[in-house]
Amino acid sequence: MMKRFVVTLALCALAIFSVDAKKAKKLPKDIGAINERILEEGYHLYIQEKVAWIVEDVFFANQPEDSDNIGGWAPVTHDGQNVQGIFFNKEKTKVLFEVSINLETGETSSNATVRELTEDELKEISLRETVIGAVKTLDDLPAAPEGCSFNVNILKLEDDLYRVYWMLGTAQHNLIPFGCDFSYDCDSKGNIKESRKYHNSYIPAMLIMDGSPVEGIWHSHTQLSPFITPTDIALFLLYGYGNSPLTGFRVYSTVYRCYFHFDANSFQIIIRKE
Repeated sequence: MMKRFVVTLALCALAIFSVDAKKAKKLPKDIGAINERILEEGYHLYIQEKVAWIVEDVFFANQPEDSDNIGGWAPVTHDGQNVQGIFFNKEKTKVLFEVSINLETGETSSNATVRELTEDELKEISLRETVIGAVKTLDDLPAAPEGCSFNVNILKLEDDLYRVYWMLGTAQHNLIPFGCDFSYDCDSKGNIKESRKYHNSYIPAMLIMDGSPVEGIWHSHTQLSPFITPTDIALFLLYGYGNSPLTGFRVYSTVYRCYFHFDANSFQIIIRKE
């Protein structure tokens, strides 16, 4: 029987197979290190999104009496294993609800005891508002595709340098919302140093076709983004891995004329030539 594959192609990459192979660039000598950084960022994006899902689920299941006064929430990492989500009031003076998550076991606990925000928590809230606010002021932010919304995540790159990821989320079933994603590198004052556009368009990958699970998914990247991206990895882990028989996906690089295959079981990127 013929294997079932869903092919998702980025715009402007439909003619990839007509490109002369001699024009393909050689892979960078440090491609191993590049892929490791991509894996690391992808994993942290996945954890941030997963934590946000859990924190919000616990909050809505146990809303405090003063929930109408919630001004927002922020993640506070205690160590490499435990993460705390705090919900604060509109005045940004008090914590109204807390959720703690053990990343290793998945266990959660909550606390509705009202307390003052700590100095570190205030700094975290202020930082998030500053760097996310800086990106929101940009004129070229796209609209989310129908059925999707944008999620925002922040990764610290080094002292006073943060990467703000704008990536899609969806409540639709059996779909991975690849594409339409960006990142912006900012300092703590909201000065944008660099921006990246990872895909040319929205590339929804269906996990079910004609009532049957697909056996493979892939999409292509143009010169704009020649490698697999952290957002690709995070989105597959969130929407594909564990929700389908798939254990990985492929990205075809039109620059290097090869496939970058992400294997979730071994958590590595495998390079495969045509």
